[in-house]
Amino acid sequence: MLVETLKMYEEVGDKWLEGEKTDDKTLQTTLQFYNVIALASYFCKSYSMVVYFTCKAVQLTLHRGLCEHTIITLLQFTSVVTKDENAVQC
Repeated sequence: MLVETLKMYEEVGDKWLEGEKTDDKTLQTTLQFYNVIALASYFCKSYSMVVYFTCKAVQLTLHRGLCEHTIITLLQFTSVVTKDENAVQC
């Protein structure tokens, strides 16, 4: 899942940052849900679920655009990617 998300980011590049902020309530709610589930999975020590929901949130952001929950999504993704056993993925 990490490799797929990183490839998607490479394909999109930085052009998604130039886009306008979206007011799509469905996107905002979904990202907020993914972020909360990833955080709960972290505390339940289910690392694979943290990776899954964090990657899904980043993929959604890359496809649909920026919103107010994008920053926490990217911070969670950074922590997943830079975890010791995944440092090679960077």
